[in-house]
Formats: sequence, C-alpha cells, structure tokens
Amino acid sequence: MIRRPPRSTRKESSAASDVYKRQVWNESLSVHKGYKRLLLYFFAKMSGWDQYINGMIMNKQLPDGTWLQSVVQEAAIVSFDGVLLAVTPGFELKTYDYDIQVDDVNKKSVKVDEKEIFLALAKEGNSKASEAGIRINNVKYMLASYNPDMKLAYLSKAKGGACIMCTKSVIVYAAYSTDLKMSNGVAQSAGTCNNAVDSVAQLLISNGA
Repeated sequence: MIRRPPRSTRKESSAASDVYKRQVWNESLSVHKGYKRLLLYFFAKMSGWDQYINGMIMNKQLPDGTWLQSVVQEAAIVSFDGVLLAVTPGFELKTYDYDIQVDDVNKKSVKVDEKEIFLALAKEGNSKASEAGIRINNVKYMLASYNPDMKLAYLSKAKGGACIMCTKSVIVYAAYSTDLKMSNGVAQSAGTCNNAVDSVAQLLISNGA
C-alpha cells in the first residue's frame, strides 16, 4: 500500500490547518526554528512528499538569512514495501547483474536487487542481503554503524557516505559526496547529511508518519 504523506502536508490553507501546523512545530523540538520556517514555506508551495526532499536539500539557515543549499547529493523517501514516494532526480533502486571478484583471476556474476538490499539494511541493519554487498543507486557502500533501537544506519563510500533512518511508516535516506560543494563553497559532509536526515525523520515521526 502506498503511504500518503502526513495530513499536515496538504496544500490547502485554512485557519484549522494553520493551528494544527503550529501545534506540530511546537512538538518537533529536534528541528531548529529556522528549519521549521523553511518547511512551512514548502508546505505552502508544494504538496505530497516532495517538500521533505527539499527540506533535506536545503537544511540550514545561514547568518545572513539565506538557506544553505545542495546539502546532500541525493535523497529519497521510501515506503516500507519499497515504493519510492519522493526522490531527487536520478535516484533509483535498481535490479541488475554485477560481477564480483571471486579470487585474483576469476569473477562471478550475481543478481543485485537494490530494493531488497535497501529494505534489509534500513529495517534490520542487514548488510549481507546480496553477495555484492550494499549497493544503492548503483553505488557501493559499507555499513559504518547501525542503531537497532532507532533503526538508523550510517554508511560510507569512496569520498562520501549516506544516512538512512526509519520513521513509523517510511524510510528517510540521503547521501553526500565530498567532491560536491554546498552553496557556501564548503564540501558536503557526513554531519550535514546526517542532520538533514534526522531533521526530516523526526518531523515525520512527530506528524505520525
């Protein structure tokens, strides 16, 4: 079943919905005030899950009042059955054949089901769902750590990494690359990526999602 976004994300505006939104923001203590204002802007301009993707891409307000952009390389909101609810352009969970090195000479072709890999990793911290290891959007990752209580995974890759966190009904994902610059000229980092995922996941949890 495709999960609908929390009802606070509706595009219509009314006095009742505005009261509800203010209540949600007050309860979302883990999200700083500037970030709340940013998501309020997305609530007014966008519908569905896309606002949360934009909330990860633009996740921090700078001293001059502008928003730090290009915080992450890619992001996704995924249902527990693997439906891509919202993604940045180019993100997919693919199925393909991949050659793994058996020894110094020989290779072996194995099937890679990225959806299966992603769900097993997010829900259980299982990094061995495929002989090819962890592969997301055709990129190889290593599991750095997994918190089973929070269902929170930190991943590493060449010149970057990713963060995955489960809410009550969806999975929040974002990746970063140190080769890419944020709008302030500083390279993307684990800290900004992890904060983006945590902020959106905690807001979704407070909304009941």
